Amino acid sequence: MRKTAAVVVIGAGINGCSIAYNLAKDGVRNVLLVEKGYVASGPTGRSSGIVRQHYTIETLAKMARDSLRTYRSFEQEIGGDAGFMQAGVVFLCSEQNAETLKKSVAMHQRLGIRESVLSPEELREMEPFLNIEDIGYGAYEPDGGYADPALAANSFCIAAQKEGVEVLLGTRVTGLRVQGAQIRGVITDKGEIATETVVNVAGPWGREIAAMVRVEIPIKPSRHPVVILKRPPQWRTPTPVWADLVNGWYFKPEGHDGMLVGSISSQEADQEADVEKYSVVTDYDEATTYSDGVLRRFPVMAEGLVKGGWAGLYDVTPDWQPVIDQIPEVKGFYCAVGFSGHGFKLGPAVGRIVSELVREGKCSSYDTTVFRYRRFHNGQLSAGDYDEYKILG
Repeated sequence: MRKTAAVVVIGAGINGCSIAYNLAKDGVRNVLLVEKGYVASGPTGRSSGIVRQHYTIETLAKMARDSLRTYRSFEQEIGGDAGFMQAGVVFLCSEQNAETLKKSVAMHQRLGIRESVLSPEELREMEPFLNIEDIGYGAYEPDGGYADPALAANSFCIAAQKEGVEVLLGTRVTGLRVQGAQIRGVITDKGEIATETVVNVAGPWGREIAAMVRVEIPIKPSRHPVVILKRPPQWRTPTPVWADLVNGWYFKPEGHDGMLVGSISSQEADQEADVEKYSVVTDYDEATTYSDGVLRRFPVMAEGLVKGGWAGLYDVTPDWQPVIDQIPEVKGFYCAVGFSGHGFKLGPAVGRIVSELVREGKCSSYDTTVFRYRRFHNGQLSAGDYDEYKILG
Protein backbone atom coordinates (compact mmCIF):
# COMPACT_ATOMS: atom_id res chain seq x y z
CA MET A 1 0.00 0.00 0.00
CA ARG A 2 1.29 3.43 -0.92
CA LYS A 3 -1.10 6.30 -0.23
CA THR A 4 -1.14 10.07 0.07
CA ALA A 5 -3.42 11.95 2.46
CA ALA A 6 -3.98 15.55 3.47
CA VAL A 7 -4.60 14.46 7.07
CA VAL A 8 -4.11 11.09 8.77
CA VAL A 9 -6.14 10.53 11.95
CA ILE A 10 -4.79 7.69 14.10
CA GLY A 11 -7.43 5.96 16.22
CA ALA A 12 -11.10 5.20 15.47
CA GLY A 13 -12.64 5.71 18.89
CA ILE A 14 -15.31 8.33 19.46
CA ASN A 15 -12.83 11.21 19.25
CA GLY A 16 -10.95 9.96 16.20
CA CYS A 17 -14.19 9.36 14.30
CA SER A 18 -15.55 12.76 15.34
CA ILE A 19 -12.34 14.49 14.26
CA ALA A 20 -12.31 12.77 10.88
CA TYR A 21 -15.96 13.65 10.34
CA ASN A 22 -15.54 17.30 11.31
CA LEU A 23 -12.44 17.76 9.16
CA ALA A 24 -14.24 16.40 6.10
CA LYS A 25 -17.47 18.28 6.84
CA ASP A 26 -15.46 21.48 7.16
CA GLY A 27 -13.98 21.05 3.70
CA VAL A 28 -10.73 19.11 4.18
CA ARG A 29 -10.41 16.59 1.38
CA ASN A 30 -8.44 13.34 1.43
CA VAL A 31 -8.74 12.59 5.15
CA LEU A 32 -7.64 9.08 6.14
CA LEU A 33 -8.66 7.40 9.40
CA VAL A 34 -6.36 4.57 10.55
CA GLU A 35 -7.26 2.05 13.25
CA LYS A 36 -5.27 -0.99 14.38
CA GLY A 37 -8.45 -2.87 15.34
CA TYR A 38 -12.02 -1.96 14.49
CA VAL A 39 -14.14 1.10 15.21
CA ALA A 40 -14.51 1.55 18.99
CA SER A 41 -12.27 -1.45 19.72
CA GLY A 42 -10.35 0.51 22.36
CA PRO A 43 -11.64 2.38 25.43
CA THR A 44 -14.68 3.78 23.59
CA GLY A 45 -16.19 0.33 23.25
CA ARG A 46 -15.81 -0.24 26.99
CA SER A 47 -16.99 3.19 28.11
CA SER A 48 -19.96 3.57 30.44
CA GLY A 49 -21.33 6.12 27.98
CA ILE A 50 -22.45 8.68 30.57
CA VAL A 51 -23.26 12.09 29.09
CA ARG A 52 -23.17 14.82 31.73
CA GLN A 53 -22.32 18.51 31.84
CA HIS A 54 -21.20 18.91 35.46
CA TYR A 55 -17.61 20.17 35.37
CA THR A 56 -15.73 22.68 37.51
CA ILE A 57 -13.64 23.93 34.55
CA GLU A 58 -15.67 26.24 32.32
CA THR A 59 -14.18 25.08 29.01
CA LEU A 60 -15.10 21.49 29.81
CA ALA A 61 -18.62 22.49 30.82
CA LYS A 62 -19.08 24.34 27.51
CA MET A 63 -17.76 21.35 25.55
CA ALA A 64 -20.03 18.96 27.46
CA ARG A 65 -23.02 21.27 26.93
CA ASP A 66 -22.46 21.39 23.17
CA SER A 67 -21.70 17.69 22.92
CA LEU A 68 -24.89 16.81 24.78
CA ARG A 69 -26.85 18.89 22.29
CA THR A 70 -25.29 16.86 19.49
CA TYR A 71 -26.07 13.53 21.17
CA ARG A 72 -29.68 14.62 21.71
CA SER A 73 -30.12 15.55 18.02
CA PHE A 74 -27.66 13.04 16.60
CA GLU A 75 -29.79 11.73 13.74
CA GLN A 76 -30.54 15.22 12.43
CA GLU A 77 -27.06 16.68 12.98
CA ILE A 78 -24.73 13.75 12.20
CA GLY A 79 -26.88 10.94 10.85
CA GLY A 80 -27.39 7.49 12.28
CA ASP A 81 -27.95 6.85 15.96
CA ALA A 82 -25.99 7.40 19.18
CA GLY A 83 -28.42 5.53 21.42
CA PHE A 84 -28.89 8.55 23.68
CA MET A 85 -31.24 8.17 26.66
CA GLN A 86 -32.24 11.26 28.64
CA ALA A 87 -32.29 9.93 32.19
CA GLY A 88 -30.98 12.98 34.03
CA VAL A 89 -27.77 13.12 36.07
CA VAL A 90 -27.39 13.82 39.79
CA PHE A 91 -24.18 14.72 41.62
CA LEU A 92 -24.19 14.03 45.36
CA CYS A 93 -21.78 15.72 47.75
CA SER A 94 -21.11 16.08 51.45
CA GLU A 95 -20.80 19.42 53.22
CA GLN A 96 -17.07 19.28 52.44
CA ASN A 97 -17.67 19.80 48.69
CA ALA A 98 -20.83 21.89 49.01
CA GLU A 99 -19.30 25.22 47.99
CA THR A 100 -17.57 23.68 44.97
CA LEU A 101 -20.82 22.08 43.85
CA LYS A 102 -22.82 25.28 44.30
CA LYS A 103 -20.21 27.37 42.48
CA SER A 104 -20.19 24.89 39.61
CA VAL A 105 -23.98 24.92 39.32
CA ALA A 106 -23.97 28.74 39.20
CA MET A 107 -21.38 28.66 36.42
CA HIS A 108 -23.42 26.06 34.51
CA GLN A 109 -26.57 28.13 34.78
CA ARG A 110 -24.66 31.12 33.39
CA LEU A 111 -23.66 28.96 30.41
CA GLY A 112 -27.24 27.95 29.71
CA ILE A 113 -27.03 24.49 31.26
CA ARG A 114 -30.19 23.43 33.07
CA GLU A 115 -29.05 22.44 36.55
CA SER A 116 -30.25 23.08 40.09
CA VAL A 117 -29.08 22.49 43.66
CA LEU A 118 -31.28 20.09 45.63
CA SER A 119 -31.53 19.41 49.36
CA PRO A 120 -31.30 15.85 50.71
CA GLU A 121 -35.07 15.85 51.18
CA GLU A 122 -35.66 16.89 47.58
CA LEU A 123 -33.29 14.13 46.45
CA ARG A 124 -35.20 11.56 48.50
CA GLU A 125 -38.42 12.77 46.87
CA MET A 126 -36.80 12.19 43.48
CA GLU A 127 -35.61 8.70 44.43
CA PRO A 128 -37.27 7.11 47.49
CA PHE A 129 -34.66 4.32 47.66
CA LEU A 130 -31.78 6.81 48.07
CA ASN A 131 -29.87 6.85 51.38
CA ILE A 132 -29.47 10.57 52.19
CA GLU A 133 -27.88 10.33 55.67
CA ASP A 134 -24.43 11.60 54.63
CA ILE A 135 -25.49 13.88 51.75
CA GLY A 136 -25.12 17.64 52.04
CA TYR A 137 -26.51 18.66 48.63
CA GLY A 138 -27.19 17.37 45.15
CA ALA A 139 -26.85 18.94 41.71
CA TYR A 140 -29.47 17.79 39.22
CA GLU A 141 -29.21 18.25 35.47
CA PRO A 142 -32.35 16.89 33.78
CA ASP A 143 -30.96 16.92 30.23
CA GLY A 144 -28.07 14.51 30.82
CA GLY A 145 -28.11 10.74 30.59
CA TYR A 146 -26.17 8.17 28.65
CA ALA A 147 -25.57 6.94 25.12
CA ASP A 148 -24.19 3.86 23.34
CA PRO A 149 -20.46 4.54 22.78
CA ALA A 150 -19.82 1.91 20.11
CA LEU A 151 -22.96 2.88 18.21
CA ALA A 152 -22.09 6.57 18.40
CA ALA A 153 -18.51 6.02 17.17
CA ASN A 154 -19.68 3.84 14.28
CA SER A 155 -22.31 6.42 13.33
CA PHE A 156 -19.65 9.14 13.31
CA CYS A 157 -17.44 6.88 11.19
CA ILE A 158 -20.20 6.21 8.66
CA ALA A 159 -20.97 9.94 8.49
CA ALA A 160 -17.26 10.62 7.92
CA GLN A 161 -17.15 8.11 5.07
CA LYS A 162 -20.15 9.80 3.47
CA GLU A 163 -18.12 13.03 3.59
CA GLY A 164 -15.27 11.30 1.74
CA VAL A 165 -13.08 10.00 4.58
CA GLU A 166 -11.21 6.76 3.82
CA VAL A 167 -11.08 4.32 6.74
CA LEU A 168 -8.33 1.74 7.14
CA LEU A 169 -9.20 -0.81 9.82
CA GLY A 170 -6.88 -3.56 11.02
CA THR A 171 -3.92 -1.30 10.20
CA ARG A 172 -1.31 -0.69 12.89
CA VAL A 173 0.89 2.42 12.86
CA THR A 174 4.50 1.37 13.36
CA GLY A 175 6.27 4.69 12.83
CA LEU A 176 6.02 8.34 11.81
CA ARG A 177 8.32 9.87 9.24
CA VAL A 178 9.75 13.30 10.09
CA GLN A 179 12.05 15.45 8.01
CA GLY A 180 13.35 18.80 9.22
CA ALA A 181 10.90 18.89 12.16
CA GLN A 182 7.98 18.41 9.71
CA ILE A 183 5.72 15.36 9.55
CA ARG A 184 6.18 13.63 6.20
CA GLY A 185 4.42 10.33 6.54
CA VAL A 186 2.83 7.53 8.54
CA ILE A 187 4.36 4.07 8.42
CA THR A 188 1.95 1.17 8.95
CA ASP A 189 2.13 -2.60 8.80
CA LYS A 190 0.31 -2.32 5.44
CA GLY A 191 2.63 0.27 3.91
CA GLU A 192 3.36 3.98 4.09
CA ILE A 193 1.04 6.98 3.84
CA ALA A 194 2.59 10.25 2.67
CA THR A 195 1.17 13.21 4.60
CA GLU A 196 2.18 16.44 6.29
CA THR A 197 -0.54 16.37 8.94
CA VAL A 198 -1.12 13.67 11.57
CA VAL A 199 -3.63 13.69 14.42
CA ASN A 200 -2.77 11.30 17.25
CA VAL A 201 -6.03 10.10 18.82
CA ALA A 202 -4.71 6.73 19.95
CA GLY A 203 -5.96 6.83 23.55
CA PRO A 204 -3.83 4.60 25.82
CA TRP A 205 -1.49 4.07 22.86
CA GLY A 206 -1.12 7.85 22.42
CA ARG A 207 2.09 7.97 24.41
CA GLU A 208 3.59 5.34 22.10
CA ILE A 209 2.55 7.23 18.96
CA ALA A 210 3.97 10.52 20.30
CA ALA A 211 7.26 8.81 21.16
CA MET A 212 7.65 7.96 17.46
CA VAL A 213 8.50 11.63 16.90
CA ARG A 214 10.39 11.96 20.22
CA VAL A 215 7.55 13.77 21.93
CA GLU A 216 6.85 12.80 25.54
CA ILE A 217 3.26 12.98 26.75
CA PRO A 218 2.83 11.79 30.35
CA ILE A 219 0.02 9.29 29.84
CA LYS A 220 -0.45 6.39 32.23
CA PRO A 221 -2.79 3.66 30.93
CA SER A 222 -4.89 2.33 33.80
CA ARG A 223 -7.53 -0.37 34.13
CA HIS A 224 -11.02 0.57 35.32
CA PRO A 225 -13.72 -2.08 35.90
CA VAL A 226 -17.49 -1.76 36.06
CA VAL A 227 -19.97 -4.19 37.56
CA ILE A 228 -23.56 -4.74 36.37
CA LEU A 229 -26.19 -5.55 39.00
CA LYS A 230 -29.82 -6.52 38.60
CA ARG A 231 -32.16 -4.30 40.57
CA PRO A 232 -34.70 -6.06 42.80
CA PRO A 233 -38.35 -6.28 41.63
CA GLN A 234 -39.49 -3.46 43.92
CA TRP A 235 -37.02 -1.07 42.25
CA ARG A 236 -37.74 -1.11 38.55
CA THR A 237 -38.86 2.53 38.28
CA PRO A 238 -36.75 4.88 36.13
CA THR A 239 -33.80 6.43 37.97
CA PRO A 240 -31.17 8.95 36.82
CA VAL A 241 -27.40 8.55 36.60
CA TRP A 242 -25.83 9.17 40.01
CA ALA A 243 -22.33 10.47 40.80
CA ASP A 244 -21.61 9.91 44.49
CA LEU A 245 -18.86 12.31 45.58
CA VAL A 246 -19.33 11.20 49.19
CA ASN A 247 -18.24 7.58 48.69
CA GLY A 248 -16.53 7.70 45.27
CA TRP A 249 -18.89 5.77 42.98
CA TYR A 250 -21.14 6.34 40.00
CA PHE A 251 -24.34 4.44 39.21
CA LYS A 252 -25.91 4.29 35.78
CA PRO A 253 -29.24 2.63 34.96
CA GLU A 254 -28.74 -0.29 32.61
CA GLY A 255 -31.89 -1.27 30.72
CA HIS A 256 -35.12 -1.44 32.71
CA ASP A 257 -33.79 -3.57 35.57
CA GLY A 258 -30.02 -3.12 35.77
CA MET A 259 -27.52 -0.80 37.45
CA LEU A 260 -23.94 -0.26 36.29
CA VAL A 261 -21.49 0.58 39.08
CA GLY A 262 -18.11 2.24 38.53
CA SER A 263 -15.53 4.10 40.57
CA ILE A 264 -14.70 7.82 40.40
CA SER A 265 -11.75 7.49 42.75
CA SER A 266 -8.48 8.85 41.36
CA GLN A 267 -6.62 6.07 43.19
CA GLU A 268 -7.68 3.57 40.52
CA ALA A 269 -5.05 5.08 38.24
CA ASP A 270 -2.19 4.38 40.63
CA GLN A 271 -1.31 1.12 38.89
CA GLU A 272 -0.21 1.24 35.26
CA ALA A 273 -1.92 -1.34 33.04
CA ASP A 274 -0.43 -3.34 30.18
CA VAL A 275 -2.41 -2.01 27.22
CA GLU A 276 -2.15 -5.30 25.34
CA LYS A 277 -2.59 -7.83 28.18
CA TYR A 278 -4.83 -6.25 30.84
CA SER A 279 -7.80 -8.29 32.07
CA VAL A 280 -11.05 -7.20 30.43
CA VAL A 281 -13.22 -9.12 32.91
CA THR A 282 -14.02 -8.38 36.54
CA ASP A 283 -13.15 -10.76 39.35
CA TYR A 284 -15.00 -11.80 42.51
CA ASP A 285 -13.33 -9.22 44.74
CA GLU A 286 -14.22 -6.40 42.35
CA ALA A 287 -17.82 -7.56 42.12
CA THR A 288 -18.02 -7.62 45.92
CA THR A 289 -16.41 -4.20 46.39
CA TYR A 290 -18.55 -2.52 43.75
CA SER A 291 -21.70 -4.18 45.09
CA ASP A 292 -20.89 -2.78 48.53
CA GLY A 293 -20.50 0.65 46.92
CA VAL A 294 -24.01 0.71 45.51
CA LEU A 295 -25.44 -0.87 48.66
CA ARG A 296 -24.28 2.07 50.82
CA ARG A 297 -26.16 4.53 48.62
CA PHE A 298 -29.15 2.32 47.77
CA PRO A 299 -29.77 -0.20 50.59
CA VAL A 300 -32.54 -1.83 48.53
CA MET A 301 -29.75 -3.37 46.41
CA ALA A 302 -29.19 -5.91 49.20
CA GLU A 303 -31.68 -7.92 47.18
CA GLY A 304 -29.94 -7.27 43.86
CA LEU A 305 -27.93 -9.80 41.88
CA VAL A 306 -24.59 -9.51 40.07
CA LYS A 307 -25.10 -9.89 36.31
CA GLY A 308 -21.53 -9.39 35.10
CA GLY A 309 -19.11 -6.63 34.21
CA TRP A 310 -16.03 -5.69 32.26
CA ALA A 311 -12.92 -3.53 32.45
CA GLY A 312 -11.62 -0.84 30.11
CA LEU A 313 -8.63 1.45 29.89
CA TYR A 314 -8.21 5.12 30.76
CA ASP A 315 -5.35 7.17 29.29
CA VAL A 316 -4.61 9.26 32.37
CA THR A 317 -2.52 12.45 32.49
CA PRO A 318 -1.16 14.01 35.72
CA ASP A 319 -4.10 16.46 35.96
CA TRP A 320 -6.67 14.12 34.38
CA GLN A 321 -7.20 16.51 31.46
CA PRO A 322 -6.46 15.76 27.81
CA VAL A 323 -3.82 17.15 25.53
CA ILE A 324 -5.58 18.78 22.56
CA ASP A 325 -2.90 20.73 20.79
CA GLN A 326 -0.50 21.10 17.90
CA ILE A 327 2.85 19.89 19.22
CA PRO A 328 5.28 22.81 18.75
CA GLU A 329 8.37 20.64 18.25
CA VAL A 330 6.97 18.82 15.21
CA LYS A 331 5.11 20.78 12.54
CA GLY A 332 1.95 19.03 11.41
CA PHE A 333 1.69 16.79 14.49
CA TYR A 334 -1.49 17.19 16.52
CA CYS A 335 -2.61 15.26 19.60
CA ALA A 336 -5.99 14.65 21.19
CA VAL A 337 -5.08 12.13 23.87
CA GLY A 338 -5.12 11.67 27.64
CA PHE A 339 -8.88 11.99 28.15
CA SER A 340 -8.61 10.18 31.48
CA GLY A 341 -11.98 8.45 31.33
CA HIS A 342 -14.19 11.40 30.35
CA GLY A 343 -13.59 11.58 26.61
CA PHE A 344 -16.82 10.04 25.32
CA LYS A 345 -19.12 12.78 26.59
CA LEU A 346 -16.85 15.40 24.95
CA GLY A 347 -16.46 13.64 21.58
CA PRO A 348 -18.53 15.94 19.35
CA ALA A 349 -16.81 19.07 20.70
CA VAL A 350 -13.36 17.49 20.39
CA GLY A 351 -13.99 16.96 16.69
CA ARG A 352 -14.78 20.64 16.23
CA ILE A 353 -11.73 21.77 18.21
CA VAL A 354 -9.24 19.67 16.25
CA SER A 355 -10.80 20.60 12.92
CA GLU A 356 -10.30 24.27 13.78
CA LEU A 357 -6.72 23.69 14.96
CA VAL A 358 -5.80 21.88 11.75
CA ARG A 359 -7.58 24.24 9.37
CA GLU A 360 -7.06 27.60 11.07
CA GLY A 361 -4.11 27.07 13.40
CA LYS A 362 -6.20 27.93 16.46
CA CYS A 363 -9.49 27.06 18.11
CA SER A 364 -12.06 29.83 18.05
CA SER A 365 -14.96 27.88 19.61
CA TYR A 366 -13.41 27.30 23.06
CA ASP A 367 -10.55 28.47 25.24
CA THR A 368 -8.30 25.42 24.95
CA THR A 369 -5.38 26.67 27.03
CA VAL A 370 -6.29 24.10 29.70
CA PHE A 371 -5.38 21.37 27.17
CA ARG A 372 -2.05 22.78 26.00
CA TYR A 373 0.82 20.32 25.69
CA ARG A 374 3.43 22.51 27.40
CA ARG A 375 1.53 22.70 30.71
CA PHE A 376 3.39 19.58 31.85
CA HIS A 377 6.71 21.31 31.28
CA ASN A 378 5.92 24.65 32.95
CA GLY A 379 3.98 23.16 35.87
CA GLN A 380 0.68 24.88 35.05
CA LEU A 381 -1.63 21.88 35.31
CA SER A 382 -5.38 22.08 34.77
CA ALA A 383 -6.92 19.95 37.52
CA GLY A 384 -10.56 20.40 38.48
CA ASP A 385 -11.81 21.59 41.87
CA TYR A 386 -12.97 18.18 43.18
CA ASP A 387 -9.46 17.24 44.28
CA GLU A 388 -10.20 13.67 45.30
CA TYR A 389 -12.24 13.01 42.15
CA LYS A 390 -10.08 14.33 39.34
CA ILE A 391 -12.07 12.52 36.66
CA LEU A 392 -14.87 15.02 37.27
CA GLY A 393 -12.81 17.97 36.03
